[in-house]
Amino acid sequence: MTVQLPITVQTQVARLTAQLVAVLGDDCAVVLHGSLALGEFVPGQSDLDVLVVCSEALTVAQVHALAQVLLAESLQPAPIEVSVLERGALAAWVHPAPYLFHYSEDWRDRTTQLLADPATDWLAVHTDPDLTVHVVVARQAGIVLHGSIDWPVPSQADALAAVWYDIATAVDDVVDNPVYVILNVCRTLWWLEHGVVLSKSAGGVALLPSLTGDTRAVVAAVLAARATGQAVTVEPVRLQAVAGELLARIAAAT
Repeated sequence: MTVQLPITVQTQVARLTAQLVAVLGDDCAVVLHGSLALGEFVPGQSDLDVLVVCSEALTVAQVHALAQVLLAESLQPAPIEVSVLERGALAAWVHPAPYLFHYSEDWRDRTTQLLADPATDWLAVHTDPDLTVHVVVARQAGIVLHGSIDWPVPSQADALAAVWYDIATAVDDVVDNPVYVILNVCRTLWWLEHGVVLSKSAGGVALLPSLTGDTRAVVAAVLAARATGQAVTVEPVRLQAVAGELLARIAAAT
């Protein structure tokens, strides 16, 4: 897929891709997903979301090298979130899906500490429910930077379970992070009703005409805050009421 990457991350993406291939071999695949693939990357706010698929299990040396690459490349300038999967996991998809390696800025301190501990079991396989959602997005809009992938087709039940994992606490979370929570719930509802994954802002815009009353007013205010970078000034009780209403509509759609 050909895409015009934001100038602020072009060099970072190229450098990261080259280093991942150098560590994992030419037969690996590197794919961008998330906000950049969906056309809503915001410099200074958004992560570079990356899925990497390799043909076989990693060695300790490869995991060490990956950790060092990500510690060095993340925040130069964008934060990076990457998961490495074995190709066999794509052929027999399960939820939550297993992964071989993960890094995000939330894991920076942990990764640094693990590198310093000779007793670390780097080869343990863990699972992540978010990977099912990442694959759904990557199937629709992923940007393949290197290699090739035959994407699995997660079941609707697994995809919905993965989504619920992210939005189940929306009513509690919305007060602290209203833009992310409200627009994430909006795009989830749009996906359920229309079968298309949109960015958070595009999901809010698409859903807005079907909303009424205070729900429409709150979503419009959140969209305006997202567009301008200003704080949301809606009262917490209204945010929670709208999050609860949208969650109820999602439950009805399932």
